[in-house]
Amino acid sequence: MSLTSVPAASGGTHLSQGAGRAAEVRAHGALGFLRIDTVGGAARTYVHEPDDGAREPCLVLGIHTAGRAVLVRRGAGAGCGPDDLFVCDGEEPFTLHEPEDFALHLVRIPRRVLALTDHGTRALCARAPFSDGAVAPLLVPLLRQLVGAQDAYTPRTALHLAGSVAEWVALLAVEDGDAGPQDHEEGDGAEAEGGQERDALVRRVRAHVDANLWDRGLTPASVATAQHISIRYLHKLFEDHDSTVGRWIQHRRLEEARRELARPGRDDTTVSAVARRWGFANATHFSRSFRARYGVSPSDWREDRTRPSLRTGDPNG
Repeated sequence: MSLTSVPAASGGTHLSQGAGRAAEVRAHGALGFLRIDTVGGAARTYVHEPDDGAREPCLVLGIHTAGRAVLVRRGAGAGCGPDDLFVCDGEEPFTLHEPEDFALHLVRIPRRVLALTDHGTRALCARAPFSDGAVAPLLVPLLRQLVGAQDAYTPRTALHLAGSVAEWVALLAVEDGDAGPQDHEEGDGAEAEGGQERDALVRRVRAHVDANLWDRGLTPASVATAQHISIRYLHKLFEDHDSTVGRWIQHRRLEEARRELARPGRDDTTVSAVARRWGFANATHFSRSFRARYGVSPSDWREDRTRPSLRTGDPNG
C-alpha cells in the first residue's frame, strides 16, 4: 500500500498537492492473508495511491482508535470517528484529513477471499463509514483485538481468524439485503400502508428462505405455507423484480456455498459436503449450477480463493 503524509495546515483539512514524505508507520504486521499497518501521530493528511507493483487487488479497512478524520473518496468527504469502520478500494486513491492527534489501523484484505461480485464490492466501498448496524459493532472490536495480538497466533489459527474477518466483511456488503425482492417505494394513504405490509412480508419471506437453505424440501409451496399466503401471491412478489421464487432460493444457496468454499483452512470439507449442507440434492447438480452461475467449477473457485497470498517475501512489501 502506497501511503504518503503531509503535515496538516491550520485547521488540519488542507491537502498540500505534490509535496509528501513517507508516512510514519508505527507497526507492520500480518494475520494470515491480512496485512496490517498501524499509523498515528500529530495532525496531518494521508494520501493513499494505488500500488502499481501490487500483484493482488485488495480492499483497505480503516479503524481510528484515537482522533477523528475526514475520509475523501472520489471527491466526496465523510467524517470518521473513533471506532468507525471505513472500507476503501485499494485500487483507487483516497485521502484522510487528520485534524488532531490520532491512531489508525489499516487492514488490507484480498478481494479474492470475499466472494463478492464486482457490483457488491463497489457498493461496499462507496458506503459511508460504519458506526452502527448489525455487523460493524461486532467486527470493529474483533479487528482491534486481532491487531493487538496478531503475533500470538499459530499460522493455521491466524489463517482461520483471517477467514472469519473476511466473512464479517462480506456480511457488511449484504446486511441491507441481497439483490432480490427489494422494498417498494411508498405512496400516500392506503397505498403506503399496503406497501409497508408488502415490504414486511418480503422481509419475512427472505428471512425464512435464508433460515432454511439447508432443507432440500424448501420450495415455493413450503415458503407460501409457512407465510400463510397463496403460491400465486408469493410468485407475484418476485415477478415484480424479474425473478422467481425458485431462482431466488437457488441464488441464495449458491451464494452461501460459494462463501463457504472461499473460507481458508477448510480443505477437509469436500465439495459434496458443502453442496449437501446448502440443500443441493447431489454434487453433480451443484457443480453444474455453480459453473453456470460463476463461470468456474466449485473446486477451481476454492483453489483460487484459498491459495496463499500472491505476495512473496516480506509481508510488509
